[in-house]
Amino acid sequence: MIVDKAFFGFARTGSISDVKYPLLLDSCRKDVLSIDENGLSLFGNHIGPGMLRDTAGKGIENELIIGDEIVVVRNAPSLLQRSRKFVSAVMEIHKKYGFSRIIYAPGIADPYLLPVLIYMGISIFDDVLMRKIALDGYEATPLGYVEKGNADPEGNVSFCRNVLDTLSLSIEKKTLREIIEKYMISGKSMEILRILDSEYMEDQLQVFPRITPYIRANDIMSLSRPDLVEYRNKITESYKRPDGKDILLLIPCSARKPYSHSESHKRIIDALSGLRSRIHEVIVTSPVGLVPRDLEGIYPAAFYDIPVIGKWYDEEKAMINNMLRQFISRNNYSYIIAFVKEDLDFIRQALPESAKFIEGSSKEQSDLSILRREAKTAFDSLDRKNLPPEKMQEMISVAKFQFGDWVEPAIREARVIRSYNQDMFSRSGKVLMVYNREAGKMTITKEIASFFLREGKYVVQIDDFKPTANIYAMGVDSCDPGIRPEDEVVVAHGEEIRGVGVAKMSAHAMTQLKKGVAIKIRN
Repeated sequence: MIVDKAFFGFARTGSISDVKYPLLLDSCRKDVLSIDENGLSLFGNHIGPGMLRDTAGKGIENELIIGDEIVVVRNAPSLLQRSRKFVSAVMEIHKKYGFSRIIYAPGIADPYLLPVLIYMGISIFDDVLMRKIALDGYEATPLGYVEKGNADPEGNVSFCRNVLDTLSLSIEKKTLREIIEKYMISGKSMEILRILDSEYMEDQLQVFPRITPYIRANDIMSLSRPDLVEYRNKITESYKRPDGKDILLLIPCSARKPYSHSESHKRIIDALSGLRSRIHEVIVTSPVGLVPRDLEGIYPAAFYDIPVIGKWYDEEKAMINNMLRQFISRNNYSYIIAFVKEDLDFIRQALPESAKFIEGSSKEQSDLSILRREAKTAFDSLDRKNLPPEKMQEMISVAKFQFGDWVEPAIREARVIRSYNQDMFSRSGKVLMVYNREAGKMTITKEIASFFLREGKYVVQIDDFKPTANIYAMGVDSCDPGIRPEDEVVVAHGEEIRGVGVAKMSAHAMTQLKKGVAIKIRN
């Protein structure tokens, strides 16, 4: 039986038939892997016909052996020669079988391909390729294959198993995407990842974790990370600036996060003293794109790191300018000011002619004086407004960005209080949401759960039982199809709220599986 321990997108780690996966089958052991006149067997269980097939058939089903718990991509080595066809075959399996089956791809366990193969959802491999490569005189090393006349097959197999152990841990720790981007020894691996990101982004977004521990953006490929793509899409397509913030101020990022804790941003903030109630500060950065000051503490804005060399790739420039054009057109600012260094001069082409462009540094008091003068001129020209406190505006922005505009009525009349160094929404003395800055998101309480239930958002319906620490997949009846790992969820049985917590599976997984933790209950 499949027992999943953790997920990262389509990747999964756990056990099947009491054997841990991702795994490398030992082809020398007939009790583990055998192909004979009866067909293919794994762990002594018959799966289906042998690996050879009649190639006259058409369609994905002719590439597969379908077992009760395992799907075998037969002739995987020949499929892999055409990357797009191979990716299409695996994604078609996900579409048809979801998480109800584990995928086995025989004969392709190249250690330099394993990260991306695991990432796309293949969990079982065998050692046939590693033994063949050793017989051909090649040894697998951390830096690639080395020609060696007496290469040891067992050494290659052991190397492969160590890679799988690392990948299994990265699934649990939610760092798998970093591993893939860092481990690009194989050109084929890069090709597959690019196909996944360019042609199957929507499929990835259905299962990619909402939050990971951090983002190490060491390569231009990080621009296509699903969580970053989702963030940028939300900024350009649905984000709305806080009411009254009619002056857009574009400023550079900083190494320290949140940006307002950095020395450079503190100097800018001081220079704008008394004017900031009408100024919408938006940070220009890569690979995140644009970060409104009110969202600087959320994931991914406060959780990424990138090498800074003062130069921008053409792909980064295009991404920033496309975002700027859409962002400005949606948010209808009265005035636009850019206070940036020379390396950001390229954003001029995305700004209207009326924008004030100040090429300066926060280290220079004369430049800060120019910034203040331009900001005050814009500020003084605006009609006076009674605006909510900055903290309230920030909290509402974070909640709306995380859950959607529909959540605003539930928190608009609430108060923002601070307790135990945490900001939270409170109504009638009861806490509704807490801004968890360590996680970069809002966490919900049972006091607001009824509103989520009424709206049918982020709700998981369970069998009739009282949940304790964990809810397992077998106890889930149905759920909001948009739920992803690390989402805040409301647990209910019918109209009765049974708790709130954090999803540990995507909606697809928790409704298809019978084993594994679906939700960690908080209260």
